[in-house]
Amino acid sequence: MNDLKRLIPYVKPYWRRVLLLALCSVAALILILINPYFLSLVVDRGISMKDMNAVLLYGLGLLGTSALNSMFNYLKSVLQGVIGTDVVRDLRLQLYRKLQYLPFSWYTTMPTGQIMSRMISDMDAIEQFVAFGFITMLTEGSTFLFTFVLLLTLDWQLTLAVLVPMPLMVYAIVRFRLRIDPAWTAVREQMGKLTTVLQENIAGVRVVKAFAREPHALGQFDSQNMLNRTKNVDRAKIEASAFPMMDFVSGLSFLVMIAVGAIRLVEGSLTLGVYFSFTWYIWSIIWPVRITGWLVSIMRQAAASTPRLFAILDAPESIRDGEKRSGGEEERRRGEEGRGPARVVFEGVTFSFPDDLKTPVLTGLTFTVEPGQTVAILGGTGSGKSSVINLVPRFYDVTGGKVLIDGVDVREMSLVGLRGQIGIVPQETFLFSAMLKDNIAFGHPDATIEEVVAASQVAQVDDFARALQKGYETRVGERGVGLSGGQKQRVALARAVLVNPRILILDEATSAVDTETETAIQEAMARVLKGRTAIIVAQRLSTIKHADKIVVLKDGRVAEEGTHEALLALGGEYTALYDLQYREQETHHIDVITDEAMLVA
Repeated sequence: MNDLKRLIPYVKPYWRRVLLLALCSVAALILILINPYFLSLVVDRGISMKDMNAVLLYGLGLLGTSALNSMFNYLKSVLQGVIGTDVVRDLRLQLYRKLQYLPFSWYTTMPTGQIMSRMISDMDAIEQFVAFGFITMLTEGSTFLFTFVLLLTLDWQLTLAVLVPMPLMVYAIVRFRLRIDPAWTAVREQMGKLTTVLQENIAGVRVVKAFAREPHALGQFDSQNMLNRTKNVDRAKIEASAFPMMDFVSGLSFLVMIAVGAIRLVEGSLTLGVYFSFTWYIWSIIWPVRITGWLVSIMRQAAASTPRLFAILDAPESIRDGEKRSGGEEERRRGEEGRGPARVVFEGVTFSFPDDLKTPVLTGLTFTVEPGQTVAILGGTGSGKSSVINLVPRFYDVTGGKVLIDGVDVREMSLVGLRGQIGIVPQETFLFSAMLKDNIAFGHPDATIEEVVAASQVAQVDDFARALQKGYETRVGERGVGLSGGQKQRVALARAVLVNPRILILDEATSAVDTETETAIQEAMARVLKGRTAIIVAQRLSTIKHADKIVVLKDGRVAEEGTHEALLALGGEYTALYDLQYREQETHHIDVITDEAMLVA
């Protein structure tokens, strides 16, 4: 219940609608209580006395109150739906906002399928509770209370007799609640697992097809789907075992009322009109208790879903704006006005991933990228190359030491200001299912088409873009499925170029392009890199050897640094890596050129 109480602040902004809903509920309640009274008048003062005028008069009164009751119930339903929808909209928006600002480290522990399940399935449970469950609980509770008081005033003996079976229903409800809680929790968790399998297999459909693993993917989904069925069947059995008991108690209450009422009628201590009104009022006693089982089910769905949602909202935003410098727009503007290339310094940097703080990835890392300098980061698997470039834009924070840009610790800068100066081309290019021009202009949405084309020409996108059916207005499909790997990587290059960054970070930016395209891109990027600070992670010799400086990492430390020629002359780590990887590539390249020359000859 404590988790459900956290929903109250989301309802407060709509207090006027809640107040109107309460007024409609009170009006409907009054009309529900009046209707049986008119029925008793029809019987006692009309039918019993053979007075058709009285029958007509009180019958019209019954018709009018029923019509008004229908109108107020309609307004109640509309207001319930609107309030529930608005609350869920606000909560979902806040959750999405939270997802945008959570650090990368959080996503490493939370599967995408779980996030989707919480944003959709769990949200539906919250909406049902806010829109119908909570309000119905209040209205039905009020109906029971006022009807009970009214029945006591009509005939307290008959009222108490009717309530004799009710403890059995209360027992059934309590037992139902204790069993349904873990059942709904299991259903929600299993739905998250099912959604995760669905999302992963759809996102990785190329891998599945490449290895002909469709049967495995189907079996994996079928297994989780069967578990989901089992959890829901278990939950349905619990509900099925509870509701018949409630129906039995309801029928028992009617039998008691019929038996006791008949005796009272024969004795003459009860009028026929009151007896008929009792048969109507009894539903206002039985139904609220009977519907409690359904309300408990809705409440427990919401109670199982709410902690899953607030687990996202409560997750710490460990990467926050710096407290000493706020000027995000100012820093972005200075970059756009050509303040010049930045100086990037790693000063005794130590780094460990948040989920494994005992294992250092970087230890005492120190090196400098001078303004306008292109520095290549090189190293074996696990040397910390990716961590280096993730620390500059603060995708992660250092656990020791500092990363400085122009002498300012990046942790003291605003995220907008910091990242507004940086253009990043990741190894794995992600494109949105939008038009090509929108993907290129993602970091600079106000860019003109002329600016988009200029950036595209630099990144060698323009040639293939104009060959597409709709040119720059072609939709690239989900994740850029309509483009080849090399084309997607060039789009990512154009996207980075368009923001006119002071610092350019390239993470294996040409790994998916052929040699000819790579050469064309490098010629274009030579112009782009001029006047900018660049940090490049690459494995191809053609990218590494022309850098102003190469930093070789080993076990999270700088093993060597210098130019290509200087490092080869040292005969150390760089030379070893070069011999293992690059001499073979270079020899193969020369052999290919020689073979082509011989063929031409």
